[in-house]
Amino acid sequence: MAEFRNPGDRPATLDISDDTVDKVGRAVGQIALIREAYREGLTELETEDDRQELAQRAESAALKAISEQGLSVAEYNEVVASADDDPTLEQRLIAAAQMD
Repeated sequence: MAEFRNPGDRPATLDISDDTVDKVGRAVGQIALIREAYREGLTELETEDDRQELAQRAESAALKAISEQGLSVAEYNEVVASADDDPTLEQRLIAAAQMD
């Protein structure tokens, strides 16, 4: 779901530790792979039930990728949302995602 904010309502930039950036970055990288596999799998499925089951498995795998990094979904979302407004943080996340 998209977030709707007024330009003046931007949250203050968070002071995010390198450790947290590394964890979120690793989760971002894993989730990107999960999404890619999900998209590829969709093309092979014929029924809506099969597509729903694949979507549920992909969501579970994404949640697991986040929790395996010792993060809550809220923490992960907060850092990713902050990166939308902070190009430096975004670059740090990209670099961490590419480390694996």
